[in-house]
Amino acid sequence: MRLPHETLEELNSEAAAWRLLDRWDVRPDNARLERHAVYTFRAAWADTWRKGKLLVAADAAHLTPPFAGQGMCSGMRDAANLAWKLDLVLAGRAAKALLDTYPSERIPHVRALIDLAVALGRVICVPDPSEAAARDRRMIAEQRERKEAVAVELPTLGLGCFADGNPAARRLFVQDRVRRGGTAGLFDDVVGRGFALVSPHGDPTRALSPELGAFFESIGGIAAHVAPGGPVADLGGGYARWFGEQDAAVVLQRPDYAVFGTAAKLDGAAGLVATLRAKLGERA
Repeated sequence: MRLPHETLEELNSEAAAWRLLDRWDVRPDNARLERHAVYTFRAAWADTWRKGKLLVAADAAHLTPPFAGQGMCSGMRDAANLAWKLDLVLAGRAAKALLDTYPSERIPHVRALIDLAVALGRVICVPDPSEAAARDRRMIAEQRERKEAVAVELPTLGLGCFADGNPAARRLFVQDRVRRGGTAGLFDDVVGRGFALVSPHGDPTRALSPELGAFFESIGGIAAHVAPGGPVADLGGGYARWFGEQDAAVVLQRPDYAVFGTAAKLDGAAGLVATLRAKLGERA
């Protein structure tokens, strides 16, 4: 970090770069300086992420200070959110309006993480040694007094392609180890990816009419009965805990791993799939 007494001209020199690297035993005789630059962290996001066929993502859509480590992560979330929507629209299985849910879902999430990074930067970037020491003493004392770990939860996605009013929607679904047949591993590797109906009480597709079943299959939907000793064995107990916490019997997960919605009974799978079809504006 540039300290108050340091000028840009001084830090832009090669001598300053080598001086800063010297404490890690990196010197002109054992390393080559490819590039050095002074730059300012930015906290910004675009107001418009879609205009017709043009869509922006990652650094073209938002800039995040590095203090939360969420800049590249946010870009990857953009891609995961947009990819399945583009896929369905280009295949004629969803209306073009589905693409409008990309910015409506991602912008609030990105803004919350940018705000977090800025707040952490204010804690980390304290140039005065006495102020920094006081900060450290305060944080250490608070940590010693705390009896439980601080719960950290990612912000929810914004409104978009989700079951309306569903309290579990817009958050990430659980990912845990399972076993099917002789194969054990994470759910995505063992069962598959995409739209997924998952239940600890039975096969969710049994609740679907032939019409809804055909629609779900047409968008690459998969289903799994995940339970201890079930067809897909819940090895770590993560699914049992999640369904118990949500008081749910079935969940519909989107291809970007966000929860589309849950239902309190297994036959609620039909309502979830029907709602999804309506949200997609399915054209097939």
